[in-house]
Amino acid sequence: MGRVGRALVLHELLERTRDRWVLVISALFALLATGVSLYGRSAEVEVAKLTGPSLVTLTALLVPLVAMVLSHDAIVGERERNTLGLLLSLPVSRIEVVFAKYIGRALALVASVTVGLGIAMVVSDAAGARTLSQLLGPTLLLGLAFLSLGMLISTCSRRQVTAASIVVVTWFLLVFFYDLGLLGLLVITDGAISQETISTLVIANPAGLFRLQMMQAFAGPEVLRDLGMTATLPGPAALALLWIAWLVVPSIGSGILLTREKVT
Repeated sequence: MGRVGRALVLHELLERTRDRWVLVISALFALLATGVSLYGRSAEVEVAKLTGPSLVTLTALLVPLVAMVLSHDAIVGERERNTLGLLLSLPVSRIEVVFAKYIGRALALVASVTVGLGIAMVVSDAAGARTLSQLLGPTLLLGLAFLSLGMLISTCSRRQVTAASIVVVTWFLLVFFYDLGLLGLLVITDGAISQETISTLVIANPAGLFRLQMMQAFAGPEVLRDLGMTATLPGPAALALLWIAWLVVPSIGSGILLTREKVT
């Protein structure tokens, strides 16, 4: 990445650190420490099994929304302010512009999540800190995946309000209605669809992949069998490829679309 690209990364990082959404997620993750600490010190069962699933649910709801809101105006905001032409006239490639904006906003998201969970670890007891440390890596992957998806939405949109609307709809579809749709599919087909197919569809969604990965990490594989499901995670290599695809492919699509942009 050239000098202009690096400057753009720094600019995006500084701008996003003043974004209220970044401050909100840091504060919310820090507040999770109270619940983790109280439950961990008073519970008679393993802390991870008690608080882990609750933290997974909250994270799966909050982080994707914040990540997509954080990235929804990356390109369309420049387009609406009529500064996209000026930006693309600089000695920097269009794909580099996309990745510079992505990296800058990703650094802000990583910092906010890390600070929030870090504060939670400090004030929690040892068991609570271990639970939160298990949550950190997958939470960052989840956030970066939805950040990349938000970049794609921003590039496709012509108005910022349109991008914001699409972001909210996409969040509802992937976080709320996706699993309900799979359940409805099972009901409609009277269970004719195999559990392997349902498992594949679950892990094809980054929110579903995150939940499945963390629920098994905290509560063990038997937690799904108790619910009548046999969804299984792929091997480490396939799991890594899935996360890489969600992190990279939408951003590459944004870069390709921006290269076709006609700016006067």
